[in-house]
Amino acid sequence: MIKKRPCPICGSGKYKSLFVQRFASGLTHNIVSCKKCNFVFVNNTPTQKDYNKYYKIMSKYELERDQVLHKDYKNIISKFCLKSSKVLDIGCSTGHLLYLLKESGYKKLLGIDPSPTCKKIAWDKFRVEVKTSTISTFTENKKYDLIILAMVLEHLSDIKISLSKIKNLTNKNGFIFISVPDAANFHNGFEEAFGEFSVEHINFFSSKYLFNLMDDYSCVYMESKDNNLLSLWKRTYPLRESIDKYIKVSKYKLGGIKKVIDESPSKILVWGAGSLTQRLLNSTNLQNKTIKIIDSDSKLWGKSLGGIEIISPDKIKGYKYPILISSYKFRDEISEYIKLKKLSNRVITFS
Repeated sequence: MIKKRPCPICGSGKYKSLFVQRFASGLTHNIVSCKKCNFVFVNNTPTQKDYNKYYKIMSKYELERDQVLHKDYKNIISKFCLKSSKVLDIGCSTGHLLYLLKESGYKKLLGIDPSPTCKKIAWDKFRVEVKTSTISTFTENKKYDLIILAMVLEHLSDIKISLSKIKNLTNKNGFIFISVPDAANFHNGFEEAFGEFSVEHINFFSSKYLFNLMDDYSCVYMESKDNNLLSLWKRTYPLRESIDKYIKVSKYKLGGIKKVIDESPSKILVWGAGSLTQRLLNSTNLQNKTIKIIDSDSKLWGKSLGGIEIISPDKIKGYKYPILISSYKFRDEISEYIKLKKLSNRVITFS
C-alpha cells in the first residue's frame, strides 16, 4: 500500500518536487524537498510493514560479502566505546561488523535483521548471535551501551518513531553509531546516472539533518568518507534535567559553604570580591561577619560590596582576623600568597 509521507524530519506536508524515479516493477519514487526544512526524501512509499516484508524475503544484503567500511566503523567504535559495552547492531545483515568487534575484544554482542538467511550466515560464518527482527518488532527491554545503525536510516519510512524506540534502548551514557549515504556529496565524481535513487533509499541525509534528528545527543565523531557519513553520538541529559541536577547538587554544596561560614568567628576578612562572594553576601550569614573584603584588583580598592569596603592585600597586616578565601579557582594561589607574606591570620577555605 502506497502512502503519502510528510517530511520525516520536521513533519511538514508541504514540499517541492525534484524528480520522479521510475522502476520496471511499476514503482515510482517522487523525490521531493521539504518547503519548511529542505530535507530531501521520497514522499510516496509503501508502509514500514511492507518494507520489512521486502527485506525479509527479497533483501540483497543476504549475500556473503564483507563491507569495506566495517573496519572504519570498528575503529571509530573502539576509540570511544569500552570493550565491556553491551552492543546491539540493528540491520546487521550477515554480522560481519559484529564479528570485527568480537575480534577486537567486545563480547556482549547482538544483531537483529529481518532476513532469516542473514541470521544463519552470521552464526555459521562468524559465530555471532543475530535475531530475525526489525526495529518495530524487537521487544527486548534490555538497555544497550552502543546501538549501531549502519546504513539503516536511509531505508526507514517512520524515522522518528524508530529512533524514539532506539533511544529508549540506550543506557543513560550510551552511544549510537550512525552511517548513511552522504547526499550532500552525491554530485561529486559519480559514474552511474541516478544510481543513488535506488528502490530502497527513501531518505537523503547530510550532516545537518543528522544533527536535527539527534538533537538530544552530542556528536562525538563525524566524518564523510567515500560519499558516506560516519558518525557517533553520545546520549546527554535533556537540558532541563541537567539544570535540575545542577541546582540540586549546588544546593547541597551551598549547605557545606553555609556551615563553614556559620562556624567561622564573628569577625572575619573575606578574600575575593567576585561573583561567589556577591552571592554569599546575599544568601548566607557572611555579611554580618565580614569586616573587610580583600581583592588584588586595584580598580576595586576603596569601593564597597554590600556596604563592606574592599581593600588591597597590602593592608591585611592591620587586621588580625581570620581570612576566609571566597574563591575556588584562585584558592591555592591566595593561600600561597598568604604564606609568602608570612601573615599570621588563620586561613579558612570552603574545602
